[in-house]
This record gives sequence, structure tokens and C-alpha cells, in this order.
Amino acid sequence: MLQFIVDLLQDAALLVSIFTIVGNIALKKSYNDIIISTVKTYLGFTLLFAGASLMISPALDSFSKIFIMAFNIEGIIPNNEVISVEAMQKLGSIYTSSIAVGLIGAMLFNILLARITSLKYIVLSGHHVFFMVSCLTIICMLHKYSIYTSAFFAAMITGIWCVISPAMLVGYCRQIKNCDELRKLGDFSIGQFGSTSYFLAGWLGNKFGNKGNDAERINIPVGIGFLQDKQVSTFLLMLLFFIISTLIAGVANVQAAISTKGHHVNILTYLLKQAGMFSAGVYVLTRGVGMFIEQLIPAFKGISDKIVKNSIPAVEIYSLFPYSSNAVFIGFVCCTLSGFITMIALPFVGYPVMVPSLLFTFASGGGAGIIGNATGGLRGAIIGSVVCGIISIAGSALIYQPIRDAGVTSPTTFSTTDFTLLGVSLHSMLSVLH
Repeated sequence: MLQFIVDLLQDAALLVSIFTIVGNIALKKSYNDIIISTVKTYLGFTLLFAGASLMISPALDSFSKIFIMAFNIEGIIPNNEVISVEAMQKLGSIYTSSIAVGLIGAMLFNILLARITSLKYIVLSGHHVFFMVSCLTIICMLHKYSIYTSAFFAAMITGIWCVISPAMLVGYCRQIKNCDELRKLGDFSIGQFGSTSYFLAGWLGNKFGNKGNDAERINIPVGIGFLQDKQVSTFLLMLLFFIISTLIAGVANVQAAISTKGHHVNILTYLLKQAGMFSAGVYVLTRGVGMFIEQLIPAFKGISDKIVKNSIPAVEIYSLFPYSSNAVFIGFVCCTLSGFITMIALPFVGYPVMVPSLLFTFASGGGAGIIGNATGGLRGAIIGSVVCGIISIAGSALIYQPIRDAGVTSPTTFSTTDFTLLGVSLHSMLSVLH
């Protein structure tokens, strides 16, 4: 039963749908309206993640393999999903039970804090709450704490972070343009645990950027006016990246890699398909966001009015992508480049090679680009996403050793800055206490 509840809570589509049901019931909507709103919310969120996981992720995975082949890179690839599953397998049922209790506790603690404090934020990214609880539980188990003590520490710290991290970003979210739909009830914030890198991107954009030079208003010459179409420009830029990486890796090498068991694959059609999947995935993601936001925001009013007064939704970072597509792409490219440069530098200071996952640089780099652009225009988007790539990859190197010492020896670790900040801080504190 406990595992069944955990499975529900870490599924973002189901979690957001539950909030929609609760909100609509609080608003005393008819059962017909509740059913329609809930199903549309679920389908919208399913579209969002289908675009990300079924189209964008495979395309980026293909690009990553060609890129690694081109530059002969081997190392540890940070990935929140993979490290969480690997930890379950390596640490066994004790760990699984601990994170189950911790996840439920963290979400209840988030709601409690939102109700009794002035920080009214409710995180709607249940999977990121799950990842944070997983990370902190591993650290507690490294220091030989019991199941319930580990669950308590993980739940308490994660629940507190669920109200603090959106509070750090709400001021920057107010500066993001073109997202009036998200503001129907007033404020919103980001409920994803790369918040420290987003906060730094906003601060640097404000300090060193030029807000008047908005990345979304980049002037494109008439001769290449087709680039003003977001789907077309995304497709052509990704195709360009694929072609350049393939030429560096060697056409024959890439051809051999994509042709399996004697089955010949035309390399040009392969590259076209991968770029097309990425661009189509971004479009599907955008449509999904619009679909579930239309239902979630009005339903959240019921929660805000009846359950947690004046509550503020802390949404998935992908929810912001449709409103700042230029900043997302700039952030993705800059975060990727700075991440790989950081990867090269790490062995020189005694840390293992951390190979950036392109799905990570798309999500976190895109988010940093949005916030940096909101506070500092094009320059802010570039600076913010470059710094995001540096501190995220460096942070993954820092958190890797404690995770490995706990017994999770797979070549992966956690991939965003909040895990490093909270995980390493907890490790340092517990080391002093012991």
C-alpha cells in the first residue's frame, strides 16, 4: 500500500491531477466539470512529458552519443532518474522504505508550512521532491542513521526547501514576459530543484545584463525570415549541431554506430529524423503546457481560497518554456558548452570527469536562460546559463563521492545544484556530529 501511494505521488501528471480535483471540489464545481478539467490536466501533463521523454530525450541521447564519439569523452553522467533507481537496487528495501516515508512526509510538510507560515508555495513537481528525498536519504544512510531517522531528516529538509526555493525565485518570475496565462491568479514560482542556479542566473542578469535587449525580440534579417518560426528555427539549429558533430566524429564512425546487426541506416535521414524529433518534441511539450495550465490555474484557486489561503503554485520549469523560446535555446547551447568546458577542467583539480547530460542542459540551461533574460536580456540569458553549466557540473562532482561512499557505485550521480547544496551541506553537518 505504501509503495502504491509513493508511485502515485512521484508521478507528476497524477499529482497535478489530484491538485486539480481538490481545487475543483473546493470551488464546488459539478462532477462533469471536475471530470473534464481533471482529464484535460492529466492529458496536458502527459503531452508535456511525452514531448520531453519520448521525443526530446531520445534525440538528445543520440546527439550526446555522437558528440562523445566526436570528442572521445568517457566519464560519469549525472542523471536524477538513473541515480535514484540505482540507489534502490544497491541499497535495497531499507532505503526504499525510507524514501517512501520521506516522500509522503515531505509533501505533507510542504502543505503544512504553506498553511502556517508566510511562505505560501506548494511545489507541483512531485518527481523532484522524490529525487531530493532520495539524495538526502542516501546521505543519512551513509552516516548509519535508521530508516525512520533518515526519512525524518529527508522529509523535514525537503519540505522546508519546498517553500524556500520558490520564494527565492518568485521576484524573478514576476519579470518574465508573455506568460499572463500563468498569472491568472497572481504570483507563480518554479518548483524544480535547480533553483540555486536559476537564482544566480537572475542575480547575474540583473547585475551585468541589459534588460532592454530582450532575447525574445532578436531582429532576424528578411533573407532568413523563416528562422522567426520557432519550430523551423529549432529544427534547423539542431540539424546543424548534428551535422557538425557527425563531421567531427567521422561520417563512417557514426554510420557504423547507427547501423546495427547489418541493418544499413541512411545517415542523412537519421540526422533529419533526430532533429525533427527534437523540434516536434518541443512543439508537443508547448501544446501540453497550454492544455494543463488552462485547467490547473483556475482549480488552484480552490486550494488557495479554501485549504491553504493565498497559496502560490510552484510549477515545473518546462511550464515556462513556451513563453521564452529564444531564451530557452540560448540557455541550452550556453549551458551545454560551459558544462563541457567544466568537465574538461575537473580532472585538473582532482575530481572525476562529469559528462553533461543534454536533457539536463536543456531543462536547467533553458530555465537559467529564461530567468537570466527576464532580469538582464540576451546578455543575462547567456551569463546565467553559462554559470548554470559550470556550477551544476562542478556540483555533481562534489556530491558524487558521498553518494559513492554510501554504496551507490554506478557511474552516475545527481545533476542539479540544489542536490549538491543540500546533500553536501547535510553530509558536512553529519560528519561534524559524528
